[in-house]
Amino acid sequence: MRNAVENSIPKRAFTFIEARPSEKIYEICIALNDVCGAVAMAAKVLSDAKVNIRTSTLFIAEGADGFGYWASFVDFSKATTGIKQLEKNLRNLDFVEDVKVIKPSPLAYDAIHFPIIHGGSLAMIMPIELFGSLFEEIEKILTPSGFVAVFYNAGKKSGAFIATLLSKRYQLKGDTLSSALVQATKALGWGQVEAFTIDKDRLVGKVKVRSCFEALLKFDRNDKVCHWTRGIVAGFLSEVIGKQVEAVELKCAAAGDEICEFEIKPKI
Repeated sequence: MRNAVENSIPKRAFTFIEARPSEKIYEICIALNDVCGAVAMAAKVLSDAKVNIRTSTLFIAEGADGFGYWASFVDFSKATTGIKQLEKNLRNLDFVEDVKVIKPSPLAYDAIHFPIIHGGSLAMIMPIELFGSLFEEIEKILTPSGFVAVFYNAGKKSGAFIATLLSKRYQLKGDTLSSALVQATKALGWGQVEAFTIDKDRLVGKVKVRSCFEALLKFDRNDKVCHWTRGIVAGFLSEVIGKQVEAVELKCAAAGDEICEFEIKPKI
């Protein structure tokens, strides 16, 4: 795997694709029954028509068992079959319920799917640069100490909310609930938790996060900047343990450290 770095492989969200000048990009969404081999047979129809699949996603339909969608960005520049005929060929497959083909314009954004669902919640995707501009504008309004306090407390509220949501929705608790946060942090692009220790009796511990998104946003600040992240950690662990703890950033990648490191200690 050429892009594999340590234990992570970069993943593109199915929202946008960079089209090359020579490509004719279309978006196809196929509604199909949950039948073994269904995607392979649909993909063969595209392959036989010399339609190149650039990227795709497969997901189960909300609230419908045995039914789902296979959506793809495809390149028609070398296709030997017209779009209408391709649609017909796909519809002729026994397991296909519907086919939708559009040409996204002016850019190759996903123009078929809405809303975005994450777990059982509505979600939105925000590029990190957009999040950075939001941080910058708030920093202009608040004093440095005010900015730190606002984002740390907002992070604590968010962490407590996430812990409560995961606990109730998936009946998780204790170490299993903590492990879920480690999973979520990586899956959502916030950062990669590389080390996590907590003494629940003494309420002390350490959390190490690589590629923390706040440090990536402010990599040239030469200061500790991950206030929202340390708030997330403190709020989440306070819910898991049942006692209030605080998180202090000891090391930060924005300050030149290799990794962001947070110390957990009792709230005084």
